[in-house]
Amino acid sequence: MSGSARLSDDKGNETTAETRKRRLEAQGSSGPRAAFWAIIGSVVVIYLFFIALGGIEPGDAQVATVIVLVLAVLWLAHAWRRLITGGSSPPGDRERRGF
Repeated sequence: MSGSARLSDDKGNETTAETRKRRLEAQGSSGPRAAFWAIIGSVVVIYLFFIALGGIEPGDAQVATVIVLVLAVLWLAHAWRRLITGGSSPPGDRERRGF
């Protein structure tokens, strides 16, 4: 064996824990997590947009600026971790979409 735990699914087929995790993610368990990070990124981009338009002065809105900076760092750390670990969509999703 390759060192991963073998499990049996409902049909009696053996699967690895990693395969089962991928199936759960493909069924939508990662949807709320992805939506959370998308909202965080959107807040940062909207804030930067209003700064660029001149609608917000970072010096006048210091609390909002600090909050958005923290969110930006969290969002960038999440994106970097996902890039490093190769966090793309599961193969089943890519096959279903034709990629």
